Amino acid sequence: MWNKNATKKWQKCSKQKSSKQKSSKQKRVALLLCGLLTVSALTGCGAKRQEENFSEQLQKGRYVEEEVSLPKECEDSNIRQIFRQKEEVHLLTQTDVNGQSKLQEWKLSEDGSFQEVTGQWLGNVNMPYGEHGMLKLMQDAAGTQYLYASLYEEAGDFYQGHLWRSEGTEAVEITPEKWTEMDETYGFYDYPSDITLTEGGFLVSYSFLSIDCFQAQDGALVSSRTPEAYYGDWIESVGGKVYQWTMDDMGNADGLVSWQPGKENEAVTIPFSQGKRSYAYFSILEDGTAIAADADGFFRCEKDGTDWKKLINGADTGFSLTNLWCKGMVALSDDESDGIFYALFGSEDGTKVMQYRYDPDAVIEVTETLTMYSVTESFLLQQAAALYHREHPEVMIEIENGYSKMESYSDNLDYDQIYQDLNTALMAGKGADILVMDGLNLDSYASKGLLADIDEIVAPLEADGSLLANVTGAYRSGDGKRYAVPLQFEMTFAVGRDLAETEMDSMESLAVTLEQKGESYMGPLTASELVNQFYPYFSEEIVQEKQLQREALAVRLQQLKTIADNCGILEKRGKDERAYNIWDLPSRSKLAFYEADGFNGAMLPISVANLVDGSYTCFEETFSPKYEIGINSKSAHLETAKDFLRFALSEEVQSTDYYEGFPVNAHSLEVIAGRDRSDAEAYITIEIEEGMYEEFKIADFSEEDAGKLKEVCKTVNVRAKKDTQIRDVLTEELPAYLNGTRSLEETLDAIENGLKMYLAE
Repeated sequence: MWNKNATKKWQKCSKQKSSKQKSSKQKRVALLLCGLLTVSALTGCGAKRQEENFSEQLQKGRYVEEEVSLPKECEDSNIRQIFRQKEEVHLLTQTDVNGQSKLQEWKLSEDGSFQEVTGQWLGNVNMPYGEHGMLKLMQDAAGTQYLYASLYEEAGDFYQGHLWRSEGTEAVEITPEKWTEMDETYGFYDYPSDITLTEGGFLVSYSFLSIDCFQAQDGALVSSRTPEAYYGDWIESVGGKVYQWTMDDMGNADGLVSWQPGKENEAVTIPFSQGKRSYAYFSILEDGTAIAADADGFFRCEKDGTDWKKLINGADTGFSLTNLWCKGMVALSDDESDGIFYALFGSEDGTKVMQYRYDPDAVIEVTETLTMYSVTESFLLQQAAALYHREHPEVMIEIENGYSKMESYSDNLDYDQIYQDLNTALMAGKGADILVMDGLNLDSYASKGLLADIDEIVAPLEADGSLLANVTGAYRSGDGKRYAVPLQFEMTFAVGRDLAETEMDSMESLAVTLEQKGESYMGPLTASELVNQFYPYFSEEIVQEKQLQREALAVRLQQLKTIADNCGILEKRGKDERAYNIWDLPSRSKLAFYEADGFNGAMLPISVANLVDGSYTCFEETFSPKYEIGINSKSAHLETAKDFLRFALSEEVQSTDYYEGFPVNAHSLEVIAGRDRSDAEAYITIEIEEGMYEEFKIADFSEEDAGKLKEVCKTVNVRAKKDTQIRDVLTEELPAYLNGTRSLEETLDAIENGLKMYLAE
């Protein structure tokens, strides 16, 4: 069974891996493999690579990104592959002609244009046009070409690998027998994630289950072995060697492995690491030099070397933009530079081919560098920094993260240590220029004069309707100033199997409803789980001006007691046990809560509600802020930081669904609400009765539901607030009250006593 965290990790994984294909059926298989690889192990980011400081070492001469013009035929086709052939860049395109695939090969000429060089045999490949995985064209030194395709077979609801070889003008299918045999353990065909052609006349393929070597002439299996590591979906052969990249238990690239067929035990690994959460792409030059690219930039490792030299800053490439997804990268040798690179990107505006060529006369324009600190890693922040640099080449925004994207899904983040370290740096005048402080005490920073007033930026945008004032307005303090504003926000949905919206839209209504029920609706919870679920909706209400509001707290505790009586409270949970969640709604529970992080993120709870013929509603009319951004009042770049904040709130940044929240930009809300989300759909199995599973589609929702979400976004006006000190005291003092061994008044006294030091700060 998949839990919320696993789903969120899949969403991010899917977002990155969509660079390879955007097919809901393919995502179904990707999700299955992600599960087999233990998605829950993805927790963190690796160390940074050794990099050169460009601003100090280089003043003139840099790589320049430039879009390559595509012929109209390519623009109207699906560009499936970019590859190198004899130090030339080639493309493979696929076009739908009456339900059949028309395949064309294109070569980049010296004049910068693409010319068609399609072999006649490709026209004889019988391939329906539909939901396909990989298409890959390969050619040996003698000119014989090979085509690999993973095709979706709708009748059987599976993918299967196919392989063809050119023989004059004819296409001969040489699909290995192994690919035609269903794997009984996993219930699907073992088809390659990638395949490469070696100089020795072999085809080497990689899948989750095996690394296989076939005779290129007829597809006969030569050898097979189980992968000894987790590899990325890339394999390449150069100079008699086969190259693959490995990933760590966080999903980041951690090494480049090379080996010779037949001598796998002599494999050599070059260490590699990633700073930002992004998919890595590699290309091997003919002399064995390795080129790597990701959101951090382009890197080069000489043949037989181990050090990666940084060639291009990630902010100067499309790899840093989250609204572009890379579909492949190739590198060419160049006598006058470290290489010429080409990348194929998909986008909502179509496919783009980008060239990266060194220009000795290009001036590095960065004259101002700002740092932005964020508690957790964010695709939105990465996009905002990269886009701002493109509009202002003289400004670079460097992002520092307390925790990685994967670590942010853990419940073990040490906010006390983050607060202490950040506070020390700010008090010493060494803090970042821009501060994104989710989960930290903004009021404390503001009261110490560490945050600048940003009302001059936010207020005009609220006044002209650019921002959702119902959300951003919650950040105006009593003195009329504003010290932070969220860039996005989440909403908690209550999803019920047999409950009306009005029966579960608040703690008050839920307590009244559950008091009448004779069965548990959420399943048993520990006191800690109960507190974690509900305290953010009243933590700000019960503490006003450093005073505990006992009457308000008493009401909330009574509501919690009623809810707890319906659930049943566990003293502690077993090692392998977990609380029920959205995935259990069709089978074990009748009520679940789910934090929807944007329109794409809302697809799951709405799909589950439809599956159980239930309903959903925003709980307590609250929003949970994401990426609360403020500005260091002591920053030497105060005006630039304010300009960046204004930019981060703009449509240009906010109109992409990052799976991180709903936008606070009003126009972006309209744009995203009306967007087709079919590319984000996925299939998975879900338990409908104990031990019985069926296929479940996480589907795009209706126009009516999109409108409902949009209106809720415009009306939520209460900020859910997470405060670890309040949470810890409640968790400590509530069990005795919930099990009936302590009275309400005694519990109020205990909580007030536990919060004394906190309230006195």
